[in-house]
Amino acid sequence: MNNITKQFDTKWFTGIILLIIGLVLDLVIQFSGQFAIVLPQKWLHVTANSPIVLSLEIGVTLLVTWLAVSLFMKLLRKENPRIGFHKLDGRRLQWSLRGYGLILLGSLLTGILQTLIMGKTITSSNQAELESLVKSGFSGAIFVILLAVFVAPILEELIFRGVVINFFFTQRNWWANILLSGVLFGYFHVVFQEFQWFAFIQYSLMGMALAIVYKKTKQIQYAMITHFINNTVATLLILGLLLFK
Repeated sequence: MNNITKQFDTKWFTGIILLIIGLVLDLVIQFSGQFAIVLPQKWLHVTANSPIVLSLEIGVTLLVTWLAVSLFMKLLRKENPRIGFHKLDGRRLQWSLRGYGLILLGSLLTGILQTLIMGKTITSSNQAELESLVKSGFSGAIFVILLAVFVAPILEELIFRGVVINFFFTQRNWWANILLSGVLFGYFHVVFQEFQWFAFIQYSLMGMALAIVYKKTKQIQYAMITHFINNTVATLLILGLLLFK
């Protein structure tokens, strides 16, 4: 085994370990936020929408997110010291907007394909679960906003772009780790619910668009911005539709 092969194997192994660590941290954030809602209700006999529950929910989720992101960023910087937050650049910021355009295009094409094959579009299980949380009350809506608008754009980008783009297929074709990033991202968003092929395709295309933004800008913050824009718009639409039903 030559040095290149050894380096390749070591890098892939490290990447796989980091993916697992990142996914575990993501689950820890979600469970800690849920516990911050449920436990006070049992111990203090208050409602889910009481000020103390809402305060604990927001505080615990943000604190655990900060700790998880700080730890994960430190691990990633051992491979790529440039991973982090840099001064915004207008030319790179344009790629954030282009990336969002690619996400919208992917959603449109997936919707058309689904309509042609199934005769209608079906709400993904992931979106249905978010809508269910919003309907559960104010604390559920706050939790959705925290996860979708703040946690996901940061931690998911570090996992599916920061790890995949820097550890897998780095010396291969330009598109190889973009494809892998998209597929892993898509699978992550359907694996915990009923598997839906069209949801998998849509999320995979979204993941590829975010990977393109990262590779074009070479700074992960721009992929985070694209992810933030997409999730914020989607969350506002969900809240708006449920509010005016």
